[in-house]
Amino acid sequence: MPCLTGEIPSAFIADPHFVELSVPERGFGNELDAMVQFYLEHGEELRIGCFRTDRRDRIVFCFRDPRNAAEFARRFSGEICLALSDDNLFFP
Repeated sequence: MPCLTGEIPSAFIADPHFVELSVPERGFGNELDAMVQFYLEHGEELRIGCFRTDRRDRIVFCFRDPRNAAEFARRFSGEICLALSDDNLFFP
């Protein structure tokens, strides 16, 4: 088991960087192709999540490299999201 040896399994990203975008009413259209192409050109593995807030769909893109996250956010009008560290989590 990789977790017992102290190694991080390849399914996990240590210190991930997130970019959040609001999903347009009619979707991203051709812009989604450009987003996927960005991942391919920058050697990132496409990892996304989605959720809904205030009646708006949101999508979160995950990056290993913070520079890629920053460029992606700039290029696609996204917002950098900070992930909570283990120190910031509270379990009663």
